[in-house]
Amino acid sequence: PAGALEADPGGFWQQEERVAVLAGVLEGVELGAWDRGVARWLTELDTSTLVTIASWIARSREAGRGR
Repeated sequence: PAGALEADPGGFWQQEERVAVLAGVLEGVELGAWDRGVARWLTELDTSTLVTIASWIARSREAGRGR
């Protein structure tokens, strides 16, 4: 989602799709071994949680560009 979430985004994505979404929003971010482990753990959570976290990352990066 591009904007603030007012409700559960719902849906179900396969593990590979969740990995791709998180990798996309983290593109260009240097990650260490611990970071990669936590990212892998996040992709194992339910789709709604992962989508919400990815949305926060994407929106915060976009907000930072405006500064």
